[in-house]
Amino acid sequence: MPPNEQQCFHCGEICPADDTLYRHIDGLEQPLCCHGCAGAVDWIQSQGLALFYQYRDTTAPKPEQQTHWSLFDNQEFLAQHTIMLGEDVREIELSIPQIRCAACTWLLERVLTSTPGVIASHAHLGRRTLTIRWNHHQASLALILAQLDQLGYTATILTDESAFQTRKIERRQFIKRIGVAALGAMQVMMVATALYVGDASFIDQDQRNFLRWVSLLMSIPVMLYSAQPFFAGAMRDLRNRHLGMDCPVALALTLAWVASIIATMTGVGDVYFDSVAMFTLFLLTGRFLELKARHQVLDTPVEARPMPITLARSREDGQFEQVPVSALKPGDQIQLGAGQQSPVDLTLLSHSASVDTQALTGEFEPTTIHQGDEILAGSVNGSSVIEGQVLRIGKNAFLGRLEHLARQAETVETPETRWIEPLIRWFIASVMTLSLVTYVVWWSTDPELAFEYALSVLVVTCPCALSLAIPTAWTVTIRRLRRMGILLLNPNHLLAFAQAKHWLFDKTGTLTEGQFQRLAVNPLADIDTQFALSILSGLEQGTAHPIARAFNDIEPLHIDNIEHIPGQGIRGHYKGKDYEVRQSRPDEMNAEFSNALQVTLVCQNTPLLNVALDDTIRLDAADTLKQLMDQGIKISLISGDRYERVKAVADTLSIQDAVGQLRPDDKLAYLNQVCESSVMVGDGLNDAPVLAAANGSVTFTQASDLTRLSAGAVLLSTDLNSLIRLRETARKTTQIIRQSLFWVLVYNVIAVPFAMAGFIPPWLAAIGMSASSLFVITNALRLNRIP
Repeated sequence: MPPNEQQCFHCGEICPADDTLYRHIDGLEQPLCCHGCAGAVDWIQSQGLALFYQYRDTTAPKPEQQTHWSLFDNQEFLAQHTIMLGEDVREIELSIPQIRCAACTWLLERVLTSTPGVIASHAHLGRRTLTIRWNHHQASLALILAQLDQLGYTATILTDESAFQTRKIERRQFIKRIGVAALGAMQVMMVATALYVGDASFIDQDQRNFLRWVSLLMSIPVMLYSAQPFFAGAMRDLRNRHLGMDCPVALALTLAWVASIIATMTGVGDVYFDSVAMFTLFLLTGRFLELKARHQVLDTPVEARPMPITLARSREDGQFEQVPVSALKPGDQIQLGAGQQSPVDLTLLSHSASVDTQALTGEFEPTTIHQGDEILAGSVNGSSVIEGQVLRIGKNAFLGRLEHLARQAETVETPETRWIEPLIRWFIASVMTLSLVTYVVWWSTDPELAFEYALSVLVVTCPCALSLAIPTAWTVTIRRLRRMGILLLNPNHLLAFAQAKHWLFDKTGTLTEGQFQRLAVNPLADIDTQFALSILSGLEQGTAHPIARAFNDIEPLHIDNIEHIPGQGIRGHYKGKDYEVRQSRPDEMNAEFSNALQVTLVCQNTPLLNVALDDTIRLDAADTLKQLMDQGIKISLISGDRYERVKAVADTLSIQDAVGQLRPDDKLAYLNQVCESSVMVGDGLNDAPVLAAANGSVTFTQASDLTRLSAGAVLLSTDLNSLIRLRETARKTTQIIRQSLFWVLVYNVIAVPFAMAGFIPPWLAAIGMSASSLFVITNALRLNRIP
C-alpha cells in the first residue's frame, strides 16, 4: 500500500485520499473509508460493543445500502419461511456469508439481544447462519435485518439446497487440504528415507543439505495451505484467551518447521519436515472423518423421495390447475396423485385414503385415514387420487418443524462438555509443561536430542482423541436414532435414558390411544341397534367434541335442527321425532364399565340406547412396560384424570405406583420427590413442565409445540417399543464413550513416559496420535452396526 493511502479500520478497504473519515476507537484515531463504516463504528461503540474490534480475526464486511428488506415482513414470505412458536413468536434461520470469525458471532448475538422484541438469537460460525426468534407484534424482521445490514452483515434465505451446498463445499475444501498434505507427505517421506539411509552410508554434506532444501520446499504447501485451519483456530483461541486443541497442534507444527528451517540453513541439527507433513495429514484425516459423520446427520433427507415441484390446485370453476408448491396457501384445495408425496400438511377431504408414513415414523405398513384426518408433509399417497385442504405450509409444515427440532440437537451443549472442555484446557497446559520439562531435562544431558524429544511429547499427547470421543459418538447416535424413528433433541437426556431406574408415564395419549372408543352398546328399548347408532352418529356430526370421533366409523343419518346444549348434550329432529344425546349415570350399565364415560340416546324422553366410551390402552403398552420392569426399572403412572380411571389402567398394566387428579404443578412436585434419576414420558400440554424438569423426557410427534420443545426426544411413530430401542441405543452410546475415554487415558499413560524417555521419534508420535484419534472415531461408528 502506498505511504499516502490508509486502510479503513472497519472493513479494510482503501480510504479515499480526499474524503477519509476518522473516529476515536479505544483512545486512538482510526481512519474510515465511508459514512457506512463510520455509522457502523458509531453504533457499535454506542451499544458498548467496542470489544468486537479486539476479538475479530479479520476485518468486518463493508455495509451496503439495501432496499429490499420490506420483503421479510411480507405475510406470505413469513408463512413460507418462518416457524410459528405460539401465537406471537416466530423463528427464522438465515444465511449470512459475512460471518468470518468468533467476533462476528459475538457481535451479532449482542446486537440482537439489545433489540426490543427479539427473544433469542444464535449465530453459528461453522454454518455461517443466524437464527432469530422474535415477537412479530413487537419487532419487525425487516428493521432487524436492515440494522444488521448497516453493520455489513447481509442476510439471505437459507434453503435446504443452499445449506447442503455449503456443507459440500466445506467437505471439498477439506479433501483438497488432505490431498495437498498427502502429496507433500509422500514426497517428503521419500526424501527423508534418502536422508536416513544417507546418514547410515555417510553421504556428502552437500548432498544432505540439498535434500533438506528439497524437503523444505515440499513442506511449504503443507504448512501454508493444508495446516492453515489449525493456525486459524489457534489464533482464534488465543484472542479469546482460551486454550483449545488447535493450540498444541499449531505450536508443534510451528516449532518443528521453524527448527527444521534453521537446521537446513545452518546445517546444524535434525530436520522434521517428514513429521510435520505426516502430522498434518493424519490430523486432517481424523477431523475430516468427524466432519463427515456430523454432516451425514444433516444431509440425511427426511423424505423418502423427491418432493413434487408442482401440485394440482382447485380453481374457482372447480377445475384443477398445476401450480408451484411455493404458491400454495392454507385453505387451498389440492389433489394428490397416486404415489405422490405431500410437501405440505393437509386435511383429507376425500372419504378415506391410504398413506405411507415410513419416511416419518419408520412404520412399514400403510395407514388408513378418514375424512377430516391430517396428512403430514412427507407422507406418500396410496394408489388412488385424493383431495385435501392445505393446513400448514413451508417451515410450519411437519417436515419444516421436524428439521427445526433436529437443528436444536446440534446446538445443545452435551453434559460431558461441561467437564471435557475444562479437562482439555488443563490437559493442554499439562502437555506443554511436560514438553518443557522434557526439553530442560534432556538439555542438561544431551542438548542435540532435547528438542526432538520435547517435540515428540507435544505431538504424541495431542488432545484430539479426547475432544473427538464424545462429539463423534453423539453425532452417530443422533443419526442412528433418526433412522429408527426417534428424534433426539437434547443429548443431555441420553444418559438418563441409559441409566435411569425410575420411569414415569402419563396416561392419556401415552399409555392409551388418547381418543374415545366404544367399549359396549346396551339397548334400553326394543329398537334396531344399528339404526340407533346412526341417529347418534348424525347428532354428533359437526361437533368438535372428542366423543364425536367414537362414532366416525358409523354412517350417519341426516338430522335436522341440531342444537348443542352446553352442559347437557345435543338435540335434533329426525322424521317427526326429537332425539337427544345425554351423559348417563354410571349405574345404568354393567359395573365392568363403571369407570367409562357413558352416553344415552333418548327419543321423546324415552332412553333407547346406552353406549360406554373410554380411552383404550395401546396394544403395545403392556409389552413395553414389562420389558422395562424386567430391566429393574420402577414404573409410575401420573395423570390428571380421575383416580378411578387411572387405577383401572394401572391394574391392567401391572403398575404398582399410580396417582391421579394431578395438576401440572402437582406432577412437577411428584417428580421433585423422586430422589433417583428419572425419565418422564408424556404428550399433553400439562406434561410440558415435568418433561422439561426430568433428567430424561420423551414425547410424541403429535404433541403440541410446547410439549415437543420441552422434551429430550420425540418418537416419530406411536410405537411404544421405540422406548426400548431408545434405551438400548443410549446404553450402547455411553458404553462406547467410556471405552473411548478409557483408551485415551491408557494411551497417554503409556505414550507420555516413552516419549519423555526418548523412545518415540516425532514421526512415530504423529502416527500414534492419529491412530488414537482414528480409533475413537472408528469405535463411535460401531454404533451404526448395532442390530
